[in-house]
Amino acid sequence: MNILYIEHYAGSDQYGMEFRPFYMAREWVKMGHSVTILAADFSHLRKVNPVVEKDFTEELDSGVRFVWLKTNKYRRNDHMRIFNILGFLNKVKKHAKFIADTYAPDVIIHSSTYPMDVYAAQAIKAHCGAPCFYEIHDLWPMSLTAMASWLSEKNPLIRYVQKAEDACYTLDDGVVSILPGALRHIEERGFTNVNYHNVPNGVVLGDMPAPAPLPDELTARFAHWKAQGKFVLLYAGGHARSNALDCLIQAADLVDASVQIVLVGKGEQKERLIELAKGKENVTFLPPVEKNQIPSLLALGDALYLGAKDDPLYTYGVGMNKIFDYMLAAKPVINSVRSAGNPMELSGCALTIPPEDGQALAAAVDELRQKDPAALAEMGQKGYEYVIQNHEYTVLAQQFIDALTSARKGNDEV
Repeated sequence: MNILYIEHYAGSDQYGMEFRPFYMAREWVKMGHSVTILAADFSHLRKVNPVVEKDFTEELDSGVRFVWLKTNKYRRNDHMRIFNILGFLNKVKKHAKFIADTYAPDVIIHSSTYPMDVYAAQAIKAHCGAPCFYEIHDLWPMSLTAMASWLSEKNPLIRYVQKAEDACYTLDDGVVSILPGALRHIEERGFTNVNYHNVPNGVVLGDMPAPAPLPDELTARFAHWKAQGKFVLLYAGGHARSNALDCLIQAADLVDASVQIVLVGKGEQKERLIELAKGKENVTFLPPVEKNQIPSLLALGDALYLGAKDDPLYTYGVGMNKIFDYMLAAKPVINSVRSAGNPMELSGCALTIPPEDGQALAAAVDELRQKDPAALAEMGQKGYEYVIQNHEYTVLAQQFIDALTSARKGNDEV
């Protein structure tokens, strides 16, 4: 099967996020399929962007063909990012016949986080007849209005995005969602006859390199806390409003003196959080580490924290890769995310508390602190085993192929 995967922000091990399209595609190639990923040459998510001189520059990585389109650069979520999105989509639509003729897809997946790529995918379908699938990462425009409360449903941008999302459910042949509760959202929008499949995010295990060591000075900090008998509650990741980190600072005044709260990472809220934590010796902020050092970092915590704002958006599920990083670390987790189908809850590796509740967080820390090491290890092991059994990309890639194949069979029978 020839698979065309339209993913504006697609990356790889070489370039960085987003990884899911590449990891899926790599497994599909191993299964005997041909995969072309159509992506923009510039993305704010990548660690490194490819050097591209012209549109439709091709690059082969692990048998996966990347096809790059040139787009403008941008630094933040402003009009320049909008130009980047529109530029990419316009080029795909303009060259839809060329794409259909050159790459001859048997199936088309559009998966660019935003839903507006539905029109580009449908333009290609018009020239080759291949079924189209919409892959949901985030629920747009709901995610936009959650992040920016000043954006109302009547805003022209929101109306445009909403029209595109609805078009995905009416024009496409199927929907694959990372979020376990997305079908409820689709039905709430009034679409009750959608060919829907849930294929969550996953992990790569077979060829994972050994975790890279941490800087000596960072390891020494943790060794110092251990020597003092501290129970280390660790958060590793972005410092944004959506991560709901204020409650960690609130909990610092309520936990036992033996607890050390450690936040590792960066983000637009970090300076404000540091100011909020002034005078609290049991709260420490550390700089981010490299992706390949994360396992080494997480191994140093006694328990890990995951949080999100108390927003209806998250009740449909969350697709954070951090969830799997935490579970692979085989550590107990305090889960402060109100979401459907959360694998940490399903596995039994987490204590789940209400979001943005410092008192509940302090009580959960105290509960874990009083458990013996064997009980904590058992909690962590439950999370590790759950990920291995349910979220390895070889398993998920087959689930995705099954979804695509069912749609193609349905088209063949018509």
